[in-house]
Amino acid sequence: MTSSIYIHLDTTSNIVLTQGINAGDFHRGIVHPPKNILLLNPSSELGEFENHTTMKIIRGEAAVSQFLQNLSKNRLLLENKWIDFTDLAMLKELTPLEISELLYFGHMKTHLYSPFFYKLQNNFVYFDLENGLNRTYYRYLDEFYRILASKITHIALERLNDRRSFFRKAQPVSKVNSEILKPLKEAMKEGIFFSFEHANTENGEFLIPIYFVDETPQLNRALIKNEEEQFLGYLIYNQDRQTWRLKVEDQLFGFSTKNTLIS
Repeated sequence: MTSSIYIHLDTTSNIVLTQGINAGDFHRGIVHPPKNILLLNPSSELGEFENHTTMKIIRGEAAVSQFLQNLSKNRLLLENKWIDFTDLAMLKELTPLEISELLYFGHMKTHLYSPFFYKLQNNFVYFDLENGLNRTYYRYLDEFYRILASKITHIALERLNDRRSFFRKAQPVSKVNSEILKPLKEAMKEGIFFSFEHANTENGEFLIPIYFVDETPQLNRALIKNEEEQFLGYLIYNQDRQTWRLKVEDQLFGFSTKNTLIS
């Protein structure tokens, strides 16, 4: 069971570095799934060979959906790294320089110029890294907020029903509205994590503490060196009203969401 979600956001290139959100969470959370995928792992045995780029591709939304579902169940690839593309005809228009740029992207897991290619019209680039980290490029960051909202909802559902008796009906949890998470954007640039390990229930409310972090986490208690200084606020679920609210006050980043309430 996930104990924390770490997020670091780079708005210059729309890169989101996360820990605690995996390929399955990505697949379940996106609203506009990729139409086709170009695999950036040259040793992959999956997909079909595309002779212009000499790389493997997954064609069609159904095949892409199956590919992502399989990734969520088990690691089919030695390395899960891919970029989506819209049209096969435009893929075949890539120049040798653009193909070499993609090869560099796949090898170094960072972009050389722009992570979004005009001919590919890609919305994502996805890399699994070590220690449960992943780096994902989003053309539209709204997709990331939806994935994060879906993951938080899923963990909250597990936590709130973890200790229920066999005869007790499972308690539903309303989905987090992704809009409630957007005020955290500035804090995400510094690095934050939602600590479900420290979450607790008070007066019918499920409180998930949010902390600043300035280093890559290992998702454990040792990450919090100075709880008071690193504490940012709470994401709170009211079990009776079935509503979420964000309670954060941080003048350093110039925002206050103390009374934000979105059902």
